[in-house]
Amino acid sequence: MEKSLLKTTILKPENPVLKQYVEYFLFLRKKDELPVQYTTFPNNNLCLAIYRHNQVNHQRHEKLNHCVIRAGREEFTSRIYGFHHMPFRVDIQQELDQICVIFHPAALKAFTRLNFDEIDHAGQVFEQLFQPKEPYFLEQLFGETDPARQARRLEALLLHQLEEHRIAKISEALYHLSLAQPHRQNISVEMLCQKLGVSDTTLFRLFKTGLGQNPQKYLKTIRFRQALHDLTTAPNPLTTVALRHHYYDQAHFIRDFKTFTGYSPKKLLNMVSVQQQSLTWIYQEKQGE
Repeated sequence: MEKSLLKTTILKPENPVLKQYVEYFLFLRKKDELPVQYTTFPNNNLCLAIYRHNQVNHQRHEKLNHCVIRAGREEFTSRIYGFHHMPFRVDIQQELDQICVIFHPAALKAFTRLNFDEIDHAGQVFEQLFQPKEPYFLEQLFGETDPARQARRLEALLLHQLEEHRIAKISEALYHLSLAQPHRQNISVEMLCQKLGVSDTTLFRLFKTGLGQNPQKYLKTIRFRQALHDLTTAPNPLTTVALRHHYYDQAHFIRDFKTFTGYSPKKLLNMVSVQQQSLTWIYQEKQGE
């Protein structure tokens, strides 16, 4: 029996300014043709994924959020993933060489003049968002064999493009949310409008252009991720977790959790793993003959 191996490396940015905008760089490599599958869960971060020699087929609608990666003819392809409302399942069917930039919420807007709804998600997102000085930037990036060197190349590119003023107002909104999170305070859309001194219409437009989703969905996803973190780091009775994160009751918590993950909290805990304290996923290695 052969066993497939997907190698994952997670590196945090070194530059202190960039740390405010990029959570981490993720490198995924697989040199065999044995299939593997992993599942991740909704988050408020955006992922810029760049592939070399891979074909990506992503189907996303109300009942399906599924990505299949095969060998491809194109040298490079790139996509933006994020704002999922259900589990994101990825099937890797052949070799893989993938680099991801995981942006903090709203941070992508600091590197591009495009709003989220203006981005073409077809397969050349990197070229649309960035115009590197070097015409062969991706060739040089994937030509490096050391993930640390690849991360430094990406940092230099991102710092060159960074314009912090573009996200001033949305950053203020996220700042107020961050103050509430450590204390598990339940902040509503109305309270956020009051703190920012804007109408609910203005807040909605601000979130849609800067974050790609409305305030209600953003707040709901925050609550889910906080509850997921609690369950995976210091398991507590479900009722305790539900009340701590302002769910109406345990039944409401379980129902919401199933929507985001496809599983009940107890079942998920038997399947999920956490990579380098950053990536929470279900990873399955498929056995080959």
